[in-house]
Amino acid sequence: MQISEFSTWLDNLLEPKLFKDYCVDGLCVEASDKVCRIVTGVSFRDRLIDAAIENKADCIIVHHPNGFWKGENCRLVGKFGERMRRLMQNGISLYGFHLPLDGHMEVGNNILIANAFGLQNVEGFLREGERTIGVVGEFAEPVSSQSFVDQAKTVFEHGVQHALMYGKSSIKKVAVCSGSAGAPVIEEAIALGCDAFVTGEIKEAVPIACEELGFNLLSCGHHRTEIFGVRALAAKIQAELGIPAKFIDIDNEV
Repeated sequence: MQISEFSTWLDNLLEPKLFKDYCVDGLCVEASDKVCRIVTGVSFRDRLIDAAIENKADCIIVHHPNGFWKGENCRLVGKFGERMRRLMQNGISLYGFHLPLDGHMEVGNNILIANAFGLQNVEGFLREGERTIGVVGEFAEPVSSQSFVDQAKTVFEHGVQHALMYGKSSIKKVAVCSGSAGAPVIEEAIALGCDAFVTGEIKEAVPIACEELGFNLLSCGHHRTEIFGVRALAAKIQAELGIPAKFIDIDNEV
């Protein structure tokens, strides 16, 4: 497929212009005029380039386009310059989709986590631009706090990093925001009537907020809550476009 056609397909699917993001969303590096084989991963890094070369891929799609965050020095020097040389020398184009791959209601991280928990009546929350990036949903019947923690251990391959269970012992309505979420997001979830919150990485103030607000929160890892979107996107590309696409999970325990 021509890379211009592939870019249009991705933009139509993920609608990056509707999100207020803090990185490049879309095509970051154009190293070829075609896309014939794809690898996806959570973060742009040396080992993902290695995997693309090993799989004879000419395109990488990531959730974290490291080096292309707003405010970063994008001069082609040092490690960043080295990565760009490797992409160009091997004819590997690079796409990044950050918030659009959190908030998408089919292949987004948060809807897929909600589905894995079996949540129903799922709606968006946490607006960034014209779209929301998190979701809120409900269990068909309330579950105990221990059952909720146990279920999370099956949803996430590496389990739960922090179980901050200071709230209700019976949980029905749950907010989900992959990656990282701070105290203000917790307050928004509480205002929506949520009994618990599932997120990835947490800051020092979050346990304090949960304790003082009497709220339940599970922290399951920034990277580990964001494998869902790039994995689903690879499957969708292969199914709908017929382009070989493979998700590569290079774990990051943070």
